Amino acid sequence: MRWGVGWRTGALAAAAFYVAASLGARWEQDLVVQPVDGVMLYGNSEAETSTSNGATQRLRALPTALQASYTYKNFNGDRITVEFQLGKTVFQNYEASFGYYKKDLAAIDEWHNNARQGAYKYALTSHKSQDQLNAALANLEKEHTKKIHDYMSARGFRIMTGNVVTVDVPGVVKRNAPILNSVAKAIDSVATQRQYDSEAIIGAGASLVQTAIIYRVPDDVDPDGRHNGGILQPATTLLRGWGDCDTKTALLASILANWPQMKMVGVAVPEHYLMGVLRIANKGDAFVEHEGLQYVLIEPAGPAWLQPGQVADSTVALLNGSEGFRIDPFF
Repeated sequence: MRWGVGWRTGALAAAAFYVAASLGARWEQDLVVQPVDGVMLYGNSEAETSTSNGATQRLRALPTALQASYTYKNFNGDRITVEFQLGKTVFQNYEASFGYYKKDLAAIDEWHNNARQGAYKYALTSHKSQDQLNAALANLEKEHTKKIHDYMSARGFRIMTGNVVTVDVPGVVKRNAPILNSVAKAIDSVATQRQYDSEAIIGAGASLVQTAIIYRVPDDVDPDGRHNGGILQPATTLLRGWGDCDTKTALLASILANWPQMKMVGVAVPEHYLMGVLRIANKGDAFVEHEGLQYVLIEPAGPAWLQPGQVADSTVALLNGSEGFRIDPFF
């Protein structure tokens, strides 16, 4: 696994990695590179808000649905409008499907403790040997571990080595690609009319998440006690109009996944998350290599307006850092 820039060779052995769910203040400050003819977008949930570079967002709560409309400029200089809508009941169920509760994990632990106590009592009354008891307890431990992993997986999370819990970003992307098909179709309609190649399509998606979606870090825990890993689901991001680095990466990847030829990876570095798209790097493009293939890097976080292949200096420093980086294949 290595990374580099298209006009020179570069290699980095990833000796370790650090899983992070939010963007550090220093990195955020370094990345703020305004669009050449505009500034970052700020908005609210009831009115259309524009910036000098022409990006707008309008978020509306209709009687039975939530609706978002975005108009922005891509790297070709074309203006694109995308709209997204979900029924309120559908959105409530969608939101409820993601994130975990400590009370649920505590309930699994309680089941395990009760089962252990039951195994002890059964062993005593049935005159089981210590070896038989140990075997029963070992099976209960395996079942307990499986229950925890199954619960976390169903809620959109993975348990990594060392019991580190992290959002299953590839899983989020896979589940959300069909939900964001309407956004992909809107971009594809413009791409067909104006004869975009795949690079322009990728750029159209990247421009959307960089400039039209506000950068903001979600809380790790919702008011109801749900742990979300500091990430919003892609549809939630569109309907709220904001998100951070891993949130925006999941959104962009979920949109682009509607083109079957798009092969992507997530790239986790300390306190930051970005992505790569499979293609041969052009001169000056930053890329990572995975299983012998080049994935050109994209910075979805914004508000920097960076074309695919361009990354912030702070990201370069993180890729070169001693903690290395982790690659998450999306498909």
